[in-house]
Amino acid sequence: MPKATEGTTVEARAAQRADSKATTLSLLRNKKRAQREIVFELSGEDGKPVEVTLVFRAIGTQDYDRLLTKFPPTIEQKAEGSSYDINRFAPELMSKVCIEPEMSSKEWAEIWNSPDWNRGETMDLFVAAVEICSRGLKAVPTSELG
Repeated sequence: MPKATEGTTVEARAAQRADSKATTLSLLRNKKRAQREIVFELSGEDGKPVEVTLVFRAIGTQDYDRLLTKFPPTIEQKAEGSSYDINRFAPELMSKVCIEPEMSSKEWAEIWNSPDWNRGETMDLFVAAVEICSRGLKAVPTSELG
């Protein structure tokens, strides 16, 4: 291959890498927050099932970490190995993550502490809130280089 062509090829590859980097950086910067619909049934006032839909949207890493540190465990919870007070953190997280319908942490705490909601039911909602903030990127097959 003649020298002029080698230089042109190297320049073309460098330009392609620069374009690729710019495109990738743009995609990374403009990524939308993860969002998920939670759909379940509750009994209506007439006893018939009513479909309930909540929309959860992730909060950012820094906001999640700050929120978590605002609710240190009680002495009892710490003795049990907990790193945060779930009874205060869960309603606050759900108020930040649930965008439809908008509900305050006080309203979520009312549900969290209600004798009509069992631990499994409240934990399903809490786990969904944690997962939307914690799940990773969709797995893409990779290949070995070299």
